[in-house]
This record gives sequence, structure tokens and C-alpha cells, in this order.
Amino acid sequence: MKKFIKSSRPKQVLKNFIIFVPFFFTLEKWRILSFDENITLITNNFLAFISFCCASIIGYQVNDLMDREYDKNHPIKKNRPISLGLISILEIVIFIIILFLISIACAYVVDSKIIYIIFSYIILSFSYSRLIKSIPALDILCISIFYITRMIVGTLSINFEISIWLYILTFLASLLIILIKRFSESKHYKNVRYSDIRVFYSKKYVPRVIYLVLILNILFYAIYCFSEILSNQRNFLFLITSIFFSYGIYRYYKVTSQGNLGESPEEVIIKDKHIIASVIFYLTTMTAASELNF
Repeated sequence: MKKFIKSSRPKQVLKNFIIFVPFFFTLEKWRILSFDENITLITNNFLAFISFCCASIIGYQVNDLMDREYDKNHPIKKNRPISLGLISILEIVIFIIILFLISIACAYVVDSKIIYIIFSYIILSFSYSRLIKSIPALDILCISIFYITRMIVGTLSINFEISIWLYILTFLASLLIILIKRFSESKHYKNVRYSDIRVFYSKKYVPRVIYLVLILNILFYAIYCFSEILSNQRNFLFLITSIFFSYGIYRYYKVTSQGNLGESPEEVIIKDKHIIASVIFYLTTMTAASELNF
């Protein structure tokens, strides 16, 4: 069992917490629902999370299976169960089937539309592992789509609409994280599997692009705050969240600029005290703004 847990990359489950973002951005709407309705929506949101966790783990298994020969020579990936030969192909197939059934069952309980999204995600994930990951620029756009897909699933699970700005910000934030990851990998691993990828992301202009995307994240979030306030969707307290958002994302940029920390985004996010504090203050302010807005 331990080998399957390790192969599932538990730390990367952090990505799927994006599914809960629509929940936090619609808190004021939950107040008009009954207790039973709230419990149902919270349950659906959690089931959507489980469904997507299973779908993303399927993607990891397929990716590790396709890359197992290359991963054997990678300083970090060589320790993955599949590259070590600890999991047979038959076991992988059975594991994937179980995950697929759980994912579809959870999606069906929440909303049948999520089933189509799960199918689309898995197909795109296969395409990424087979071809797209070797194409510069298209590879990071594909991963950004994965993040947006998570946001869509979270929105469907609670039956509340969210601002288009949240989708834009999800795209920009994921783009920043992936660009930093690719740039960091291009500096430290000269024997990467796809030389075109290493050459493309090691160019001198990439750090400037990363900085530009950082600025766009901060700018667009500020615009989102003002648009919400001017349209009477939020009160002025909501503007304070831009401080914690800006600090958190800048802190991530600063920390990952040192060494090879950008290669493991989840490690940085769960270990850096400044980022954790900014997330806590952000959520606290968001909740307070929603309460006062009611």
C-alpha cells in the first residue's frame, strides 16, 4: 500500500485545493441557504475534490510509466516506485481502474457534467505525457488548463457562478509557478529528456517574462478587487485581501529565485512560514469581508 501512496505523489494533492476556491469566494451566498442545503453543497464540493484527486493520480501513473526509463537516471525522479520497478504494469493497470471508478462515481453523485470534464482531463493528461510535454510553450499552457479545469469542477460542485476574473487569475498564477519551475529545471538539469524544452526555458529573457507575469498577477488581482467593489459585489474590506495576495505571490517568486526551490512548488508553499501566514490572513480577511457584506 505504501508504494501506491508514494506513487500517487501526495504532496501534489495541494494543487487540487483549487477546487475549494469557488467555495470561499461565494461564502456570502451560502448564508441564504438552509443548513441541509449547505451540508449538501459542502459534501458535493468535497466529493468533487476526491474525484479530481483520483483523476490527477491517474495522470501521474501514466506519466511515470511512460517516463520510467528516463526517470531511472534523474536525481529525484529515480526514487519513484514505478521507476524503481516496485509496481508492476498489471498493478498499475488495476490501480488506475480503481481510481477511475472512484473518480467517476464521485463525479456522478455531484453533477454528471463533471464526468465529461474528468474524461477530458484524463485524455488531455495522456496527450500531455505522450506529446505536449515535449513542445515548448504549449506544455505550460496545457498545465495551466489543468488548473483552470480544477476551478471549473469546483464551481460546478457548488452551483454558484464565480467571476471570470478568478479564471484569469488562476491561469496567471499557474503560469507563474510553471514558468519558474521550467526555468529552474533548465538551470540545474542539463540532461533533461527533451533538449528543446531545456533550451527554450534557459534563454535569458525567461526571467523577465516571469517577472512580467508576477506583475500581471498583482495588477489583475487589484483590478478584480476594484471591479467587485465598484459593482457592489464586495465591500472595501475586500481590497485588503490584495495586500496578502500580492505579498504571498511575491514571496513565492523571491524564494524560488534562490537555488532550485522552484522545481518543487508544493514544498515551498507548505514550508515557507511567510507564504503560510499570507494564506491564513488572506482567508481570514476574505471570510470577514463576506460576513460584513451579507
